[in-house]
Amino acid sequence: MIERFLGRMTAWLIRHRLLVVLFWLLPAPLLVMGYLGVNGRLKSTVDTHAGAHSTIVAKKRAQGFSRQTEFIATITYHDNKLTADDTPIFKSVAQVNAALIKHPCTARLTSYAELPIRNFFVSQNGLTQASIIEMKVHRGDYSKAEACVVKYRKLIAKLRPKLPLPRLEVLVTGISAFEVDMGVIVQRDSARAELVVFAISLILLVWMFRSAAASVLPLITSAFAVTCCLSIIYIAAAYMKLSFFVSTVASMSGLALGLDYALLYVNRVKEEMAKGAQPTDAIVTAGRTAGKAILGSGTLVTLGFLGLFIPQLGLAQSLAIGGVLIVFFTLCTTLTLLPVLLSFFQPAMDWPRWNWFTASHAAVDRFWDRWATFVIKHPWLPLLGAAIIVGFFAPRVFDIQVMNPRHEIIPAEVEARRGVERVIEIAGEGQIYPVTCIAEITDGGTWDNPKRQRFLIKRFEEVRAMKSVAVVRGPDLLMAMSVNLLGVRLGAGFGDGFAGRYISDNRRMVSFDVHARTVNDKSLDDLVKALRKNLTRGFAADKGIKLWVGGQPATTWETKKTLVGSLPTMVPFVIIAAFLMMALFFRSLVIPLKAVILNVISLSTTYGILVLVFQQGYGLSLLGVDGAPQGAMSLVTPVVLFCVLFGVSMDYEVFLISRIKESYTKEGGFDASPERQEQLHREAIHLGLSRTGGIITNAALIMVITFGAFVSGVLLPMKEMGFALALAVALDASLVRMMIVPAILRIVGRHTWWFPGRRKKT
Repeated sequence: MIERFLGRMTAWLIRHRLLVVLFWLLPAPLLVMGYLGVNGRLKSTVDTHAGAHSTIVAKKRAQGFSRQTEFIATITYHDNKLTADDTPIFKSVAQVNAALIKHPCTARLTSYAELPIRNFFVSQNGLTQASIIEMKVHRGDYSKAEACVVKYRKLIAKLRPKLPLPRLEVLVTGISAFEVDMGVIVQRDSARAELVVFAISLILLVWMFRSAAASVLPLITSAFAVTCCLSIIYIAAAYMKLSFFVSTVASMSGLALGLDYALLYVNRVKEEMAKGAQPTDAIVTAGRTAGKAILGSGTLVTLGFLGLFIPQLGLAQSLAIGGVLIVFFTLCTTLTLLPVLLSFFQPAMDWPRWNWFTASHAAVDRFWDRWATFVIKHPWLPLLGAAIIVGFFAPRVFDIQVMNPRHEIIPAEVEARRGVERVIEIAGEGQIYPVTCIAEITDGGTWDNPKRQRFLIKRFEEVRAMKSVAVVRGPDLLMAMSVNLLGVRLGAGFGDGFAGRYISDNRRMVSFDVHARTVNDKSLDDLVKALRKNLTRGFAADKGIKLWVGGQPATTWETKKTLVGSLPTMVPFVIIAAFLMMALFFRSLVIPLKAVILNVISLSTTYGILVLVFQQGYGLSLLGVDGAPQGAMSLVTPVVLFCVLFGVSMDYEVFLISRIKESYTKEGGFDASPERQEQLHREAIHLGLSRTGGIITNAALIMVITFGAFVSGVLLPMKEMGFALALAVALDASLVRMMIVPAILRIVGRHTWWFPGRRKKT
């Protein structure tokens, strides 16, 4: 039924091909605008889920603390010779601060001159100092905050030549600054990778498609799919926080799948035309047969991405949205636009007709014919070779470690990263990864109550006494600068001056930042857990106070905890859904069972190699990564790899098995005697492997190039993801689909097609 529908749809599209072309061309300018602007709206950090402590803390701070806006910019000043106390530095900093205070984006600016707490604003050697800007930006208006960062930088660049010390280094950093710089980097790296893919693919596709004209078509359909997907994401990102990984995954997957699907489709058209079919009939046949395989493949890839909706995490769900959208639009362009373009380009499909061109393809066809014959005669040999490779790498999967990407993923020369390094010089690394807590009075009182203030200060003292804590900053920040005289505090008190930013506008909430001594993932995770335990116990004495522990370390810990907790649901969902889909698609229980087991083997082998490269450092320098390995992979890499690869690897399974089943069915295999079934089954394996072997390896090569192009990026998570997906596809196409799968099919024999209720021939 699906085949008939696809055939009729393809015929209708060709009859109305001008209408179809107009349908895709008219929105093209809008699609390009969305594609170019999407990275400016994506974020490096997204919330976990609505009920998470970190999300609640972020929301309460943004809504209840007018002096502690979610948008903070830090301005750092540095000179290699002069200190903060030297006149040229003092005057230069004062001049820049004065200009920034007057800027429309600035609500308040606090510096060492206004608040003389030296260890808060000035480094120990005095060469570096910082000012803190509270930006005048409404909650959630990330675009305006990032625009303000750009304006600050332009203002500073204009001022610097006029300063008493023009050589003074002045940098703008902070979360919004990171978003600006990350957007630029991701857009630049994605554009470069896409350009590399298009350039290399255009050359390879001429040979793979056996036609210069046809080689352009998959680039056109892939471009439409990617721009459609990213345009929808551009709109969605205006209403929700989406991770910058979305554009990377969408671009990589869209290019890879688009080229894959087009290769299968066009090869089937050329095969039918070689048999004598008219061009239109050949395209309709390809739409009916190859189209069915492409639709099945796309459904399986979608199931993989749908698994990412299961964890209640902003990061995972961002990737799920991007993945589902890119598969949908790739299917749309392949099944609707590609056949129409083929009908236009058909007269040029046989060009060029060079002798070496024809001879090279004939040689490749002979190779796959011989390989198919070898596998059928000696099925155990490919299995033995695969077992050696899997046995060496797969066990290393149990050594896998993950970590949350930190500021080190940004290149050292980027302004936001340089600014963070200056902040670290002033206050230590713990300064940039604070655990932010909020204590809220829920019984109607306020923090103006001295008894409640003493209660809170006691909790602060308990936290400051923890060995893992370096500094606690809160509303008692300035109390050390005052004295108690006959029960009366003289000088700064609770929540006075700059410390007032830690008190909410309604005086019912208090925010305080806990800075760790050590800021690796484990130390920060342990601190978050310890604070939730100790503070909850400490605040239990006052039933009218509710506590939340948040901040970026809490977000990271919640993300890892939620991901691990969702694996028992996510993994079975993807596996069972893929099994059922393939069982119905191929009308066999053996094929999906084999596919699921082999996917697990393929994934384990890939993870094992990733452990060797990114955790232990073998060959890491070849990927452009200097220095020692971090000892763990980015948190997002294993999750994305599982869901993407589990779907994408089924791509080749569907291509191969579809062709084998088509041949087996056409020759009457299901109605033949057992002996004849065995013979037809072997012949079907031979035909399917010899006809699709070249297509699958060519498709895999294109996919490897597509994913591998993103290794050229400067962000380590992008390198990891690109390398991991390229490696996984290469292993799956060569080791699994071309060696293990046909060997197992040969060994299992006609029982491959066993399905409950199917009539047996005796």
